[in-house]
Amino acid sequence: MSTIIEHPLVTEKAMDEMDFGNKLQFIVDIDANKAEITESIESRYDVTITKVNTQITAQGEKKAVVRLSEDDDAQEIASRIGVF
Repeated sequence: MSTIIEHPLVTEKAMDEMDFGNKLQFIVDIDANKAEITESIESRYDVTITKVNTQITAQGEKKAVVRLSEDDDAQEIASRIGVF
């Protein structure tokens, strides 16, 4: 399950979504579905996810945008996983 999440995505848009939308972005395994992504992130970072959106990037990678519950703070989680 730990191979589902490849790495957090750090872009200007990802930072804006983290600040204003309580969302985090990750590059994930291309074959992972939303349920697997949710389970992997929730267990690894001890958060509650309310929604997952996925897309395939132009580089052929799968990007997952996860919205955290109101009880979790995206900035605090990002700091904990080393985004800053």
